[in-house]
Amino acid sequence: MTPRFGLMDQGWAAPGTTDAEMAEHSLALIRLADEMGFDSCWLGEHHRRDDAAAFYGRFPVPEILLAKAAGLTRRVRLGTGVKVLSHVSPQRAAEEMAMLSLVSGGRVDFGIGLGSGAQNAIPDRAAKIARFAELLDGLLAEFAGLTETPLSPAPGVDLVPRLWAAGRDEGTIAMLAARGINLVVGQAETGSVQAGYVRRYRRSGGRGLCRGVRLVFVAPTDAEALADSAAAADLYFSMMSKGAYTREAIAKGIFPEVPRNRAEQLDMVNVIAGSPETVAGKLNAYIAETGIDQLDAMVQIPHVSLGHAERTLRLLASEVRPRLKFPATEPATT
Repeated sequence: MTPRFGLMDQGWAAPGTTDAEMAEHSLALIRLADEMGFDSCWLGEHHRRDDAAAFYGRFPVPEILLAKAAGLTRRVRLGTGVKVLSHVSPQRAAEEMAMLSLVSGGRVDFGIGLGSGAQNAIPDRAAKIARFAELLDGLLAEFAGLTETPLSPAPGVDLVPRLWAAGRDEGTIAMLAARGINLVVGQAETGSVQAGYVRRYRRSGGRGLCRGVRLVFVAPTDAEALADSAAAADLYFSMMSKGAYTREAIAKGIFPEVPRNRAEQLDMVNVIAGSPETVAGKLNAYIAETGIDQLDAMVQIPHVSLGHAERTLRLLASEVRPRLKFPATEPATT
């Protein structure tokens, strides 16, 4: 059966949080997600320290933390969200993937991307697509031959169907569809924009799966969820509302320049907060709008305590997941 519901953790922490604290926080959530029956747990990869920012991602090599998580869990798939291919050679990327597959008993996924730094260094869009295709083809060649890589993945595990790539422009999405790579759409964009990516992938012949991400806060009541997430939502909005995706949505008239209330503030940065019933309804609307096959929930950002993040995970597993409505048909993948 196709995995449907996972956990996404970008490893975002405010400057006052130590790296060790952030790693233990993320491991605690992965262990709980495994106990609660989540299908997968992904960790983001980030390479830029920014103490002037409200928060930044802490894990430059998520595979190492995921390897530790493999020893602490039993069934959940572990993945990168996303691995930056421009930072390593195709051989090295294949070696890291094979090693994590081996030590986890095959419980792996790999989100991959070109990387924002590499994209900014290549001004021409066609050149960006060509560079991503070059790196991806090198990785696929390593998987096919394993002529340079000294070890193989876990027995019986084909890593190619476990690849998921982030893509936004038409050329990249068509390239991913042609190579049979699953598609990832991220947290930053509205559902209507993501729906366009999914449609483009299917029209380009993409037969893999499509997965999306939403940041959620769940509490027994709407009032509790809004109150408990207020500080985190304000901080998150202060960062993300300045980003290109929110500014683009404002320019298109999707959102006002300044939110008029808490609900509008959360909508502007694609955050869902409420009771299990409220959250399930909004997630179902998101699934229906985008056409995604799999959903990943983000539950951890700065100013969300571990206790509140764990409460969200438990309520997602026990009260939200049973209400979710995914597409009836499943593309063929493993």
